[in-house]
Amino acid sequence: MIKNLKIMSILLGGLVALGSLTSCGGSDSDDDPTPPIPTEKVLTSVKVDYTATVSQQLLDIANVTVRYIGSNGQVASEQMTSTTWTKSVTIALPAKAGLNIQPTLKGAVVEGEYALSAMGQMTYVWLDQDGAQIKTGGYESTPALEAVFYADGLGQYLNAITANCYVARSFASDFGITEATVTWGGNAGDDNTQNTGIANDGATGENR
Repeated sequence: MIKNLKIMSILLGGLVALGSLTSCGGSDSDDDPTPPIPTEKVLTSVKVDYTATVSQQLLDIANVTVRYIGSNGQVASEQMTSTTWTKSVTIALPAKAGLNIQPTLKGAVVEGEYALSAMGQMTYVWLDQDGAQIKTGGYESTPALEAVFYADGLGQYLNAITANCYVARSFASDFGITEATVTWGGNAGDDNTQNTGIANDGATGENR
């Protein structure tokens, strides 16, 4: 009888110890970290890809400068060295974006025909705080100026490019887009025919 009581006492002690271990294991689960709450996407910037294209003959007779709004929101400039120029920038909202093509004659040109063309374009997408695309965007283009000119009509044509080959837009923090006014500087408004011997009074009847 005494022996049986000892055995039962040992068994009861084991069960109590097992219960205490189980309760300790349960308390460990309370220390597990709470999974992080996903961060909400917030519209913060626009990514703009600029493109300018001109004819080879325009590059041959003129220095072609592209003025554009850079990542810092200020007007920057680069000279074209080939018929296609590209640039990609990311601008914090609210923002302006745009470009302007400005050709200036290198000097006097010989008589003859010149096939000249110029066009600019910018495409854009909306980005979140991590730089990931949050919404598809669109594109804006300058007028496409293309014609064949004789030498005495080049002055008017180059001025027309500077005055018309531009596009500028304002981007708001709520996906809004409006037209923008930008002071491009550089040759904008200058007389592109100074010291070239070319008339600036427009195309003649022979120009087409």
